[in-house]
Amino acid sequence: MKSLIAAFKAFLKVWKDPKLLDQLEKPKVEEQKTVKNYPHLQLLAMLQQNGRLIDFLKEDISQFSDEDIGASIRKIQQDCAEVIEANVTIRPLIEQNEGDFIEIPAGYDVTKYKLVGHVVEPPFKGTVIHKGWKAHKLSLPKIADTISDIIYPAEIEVK
Repeated sequence: MKSLIAAFKAFLKVWKDPKLLDQLEKPKVEEQKTVKNYPHLQLLAMLQQNGRLIDFLKEDISQFSDEDIGASIRKIQQDCAEVIEANVTIRPLIEQNEGDFIEIPAGYDVTKYKLVGHVVEPPFKGTVIHKGWKAHKLSLPKIADTISDIIYPAEIEVK
């Protein structure tokens, strides 16, 4: 009951002298943080966690022999391929194999085909150089509600 009386007295004082209001401590309003979604960083984090891909890409490998690099890359490739397959599922864009003949009609989807060489008039007849890739499943896990540009935390062995 005492706090109610004190609050009422404070109210009456401010009512009589509005300048007292400026002296009161204003409540701090915490700035609302916007949750940002960084799926590209999330995928990099998963590739680092499971396959140490960033470690490999950032390592100066010029001092290692081809045999040493070949042995280490096999494990990285297997682990990263598992991460990609589990979360993105990438499949070839076209059915033809590299080296096969293909004809691309007029009005083709420019996001699907990259034409190189003597490109004059459709239909375009050529040889498949690369089959391309398409994501068939995009299922990255839900990101925690935090804003971070940390791809993977530093690991510290405590002794």
